[in-house]
Parts: sequence; C-alpha cells; structure tokens
Amino acid sequence: MGFRISWIAFEGLERQSCLDLVGMIDTNQLDEACEAPFSMADLPTGWIVLFSNDFDYASDDRLARLSGRCRVVGCQVEETIMYCRTVGYGSGKLIWSAAHDSSEGLLHLKTSGALPKQFKEIERRLLEEQEQSGSESSDTDYVFDIPIETAAMLTGYRHDQWKFDWGEPAFTALAATISEEIKQPFWKKLLGVKS
Repeated sequence: MGFRISWIAFEGLERQSCLDLVGMIDTNQLDEACEAPFSMADLPTGWIVLFSNDFDYASDDRLARLSGRCRVVGCQVEETIMYCRTVGYGSGKLIWSAAHDSSEGLLHLKTSGALPKQFKEIERRLLEEQEQSGSESSDTDYVFDIPIETAAMLTGYRHDQWKFDWGEPAFTALAATISEEIKQPFWKKLLGVKS
C-alpha cells in the first residue's frame, strides 16, 4: 500500500513549545510504528519531529505559521503515486523546496529557493543511480528519494527508517488539546452562533 504521510521537524524550540504551537498534548503512550494520527519524538540531532498520518497536514500555510520563531522542515510522502515534497521554512517564509512527481516522469524534480548545501551531492548521486538503472525506463524511482534524503540529511530523520546511527526515535502519541477540539469555524464566531 505504501506511506501517505507527512512530518514536520522543528529546530530551535523545546518540546512543550512545539506542542503548544500545534495545539496538542503528549499522551506519553509509546507509538513505535507511528500508527496514531499524530506522534512526536525528540531526536539527538536537536530536531523534534511531529509525524502525521495525514498527507495534507504539512501544508504551506501551516508550515509558515509554525516557523514564526524556529526553523521548520516539512516532508510529504505519497508512495502510491510516488510523489514527495520537502520544504524548509524560517521566520514564517518558505526558504527552499524540492519535489518529485513520478506522473511527470521518473526524472521530474522541481526545486526552488536556497537549497541546503547537501542537496547537490544527493541529487548527483541519485540521478546517477537512476541513469545506471535505465533512466526513464527503469523499474526503480531513485529521484523520489532526493527530497526525502535532503530532509533526512538536515534533521537526522527519515519516515521509512526505524533505526539510525544514533539509535531509534521514541515516538509518543499526541492528542488535541481541549481548546483545539472545541474551536468554532470562523463564520460561527463572526455571526455569534454557538456550537
């Protein structure tokens, strides 16, 4: 079936600040396979990862809002159609992005902004592997990994890897805070309609 997920990594904030930003609380229940709708782990690389089983959760609007006082990396992965996108935000602004959509061809790669310095080496290596395996006619999509490996190189986390050089991430399930659960749509607040 494949992953259809997104994750957001925060640098420069404490865990509780991240939870407050996203309107969630930590249940302290281990979520080893990231099966909960949302889970979070602190990495020894200095990043905190919020994993979501909602592909759309790492939207540009949300990442811009969350990056107001920290650096944020967002990653969206849809393996059933071989689409992925990784972005970097800071001070509420998009700094860089890299996306691959196999429906545009196995060599499709769309980038913008000031890409991380690691990007060029990752791109060179994986494009070379794609070429060696038959380029556009290959059964393997190496270009798909370029945005994902860029995010992994920056943060130390990759969604489809359970063990790393530094160990295993300890994800715990998150739940919405009461204020998040009872938020009214804007139009109801404007019209004074009670939920």
